[in-house]
Amino acid sequence: MLKCKNLYVSFTKEFYTLNDVSFEVAQGEKLVIVGSKESGRTALIRALLGLEPCAKGEIFYKNISLEKIDFQNDLSCGYLPAVPVFLENKTVQENIEYVAGLRIKDKAYMAAKVNNAITEYGLEYSRKKKAKELNYYDRIKLALARLSTRNIDILLIDDVFAKLSSMDREKLIKQIKSIIKTQGCAALIMVDSDEVADKLGYKRKYLIYGSLKDTNEVD
Repeated sequence: MLKCKNLYVSFTKEFYTLNDVSFEVAQGEKLVIVGSKESGRTALIRALLGLEPCAKGEIFYKNISLEKIDFQNDLSCGYLPAVPVFLENKTVQENIEYVAGLRIKDKAYMAAKVNNAITEYGLEYSRKKKAKELNYYDRIKLALARLSTRNIDILLIDDVFAKLSSMDREKLIKQIKSIIKTQGCAALIMVDSDEVADKLGYKRKYLIYGSLKDTNEVD
């Protein structure tokens, strides 16, 4: 599904933010990468989405090079950033309708998908709230609700857990695991602690100052 081979990303000539990173995520496989804020985890996610240029290395989805991938036809990639972007002056419902409407043309089916998403992610009480009025947890739930209206091959998640209370973190982990199970998709999830990785329960690796390591390589 996803193969990253000898990847280097550099923001300056003297320093590599990512240093020779290689890994694979097979169809339906889930991988958690544990890394601090300075580890390069966001740079890695952005590189995988083609949002950050790579100094060296290769990225493949379904054996197609990232440079040639058509995200509309070759692959459906879901991205949950740490800071989701919305139509801030539109309501929760309107934001979900906008994303659903890009792919669903049957209005009755779209309305059902939107209502199911609102119910599934506990957004009924804020259905008519504008996105700019939401707290952080509700913004993440809205982002997941939008993703749930699509068919996803692979889900890429930046660290969305650090700003949450322990209670909201627990609920979000259950919601993320649920959408992955429902979609049957592969997933790459960035977290900042073993505690969150333990609760997710997936295979893990560690990103340390731009280098990717297996569990047995970490002290």
